[in-house]
Amino acid sequence: MREMYFHELRQGDVFDFGSIVLSEEDIIDFARRNDPIPFHLDKEIAMQSPFKGLIASGIHLFHHFYNKEWIPRFKNSVYAGKGITDWILHRPVYANTRVFCILEVAEWDLKPDKGYGSIVWHFRFTDDNEQLLQHLDMIVFHKLE
Repeated sequence: MREMYFHELRQGDVFDFGSIVLSEEDIIDFARRNDPIPFHLDKEIAMQSPFKGLIASGIHLFHHFYNKEWIPRFKNSVYAGKGITDWILHRPVYANTRVFCILEVAEWDLKPDKGYGSIVWHFRFTDDNEQLLQHLDMIVFHKLE
């Protein structure tokens, strides 16, 4: 995978970040470090929850694909991050579910007077049946050069 910069990107560009299958161990390990809510950590407690099973933390998918796919491609072009908006968890993610990540340049705005360009990155996470699991928009200012 090669690094990319603002001038190479355009609104509508799509990146396929592949997929991941989280095991129960993956879910529990991540939750221990980042989101120690009982229904992410303990199978028995999770069975008594509204989810009726162990589920991944809402931040787990983004964390994985952001670090494994987005950072290696775009980290050196970042001027500053502005925020994450519209993060919606549509369905829980259970162990052994294959999750796919598609990333789109939802908005692209050149701001030469400010010395950067603004991109709204739209992350979309789906399962094998193309059901939407979650989505979010990440707003990042990128260096022009």
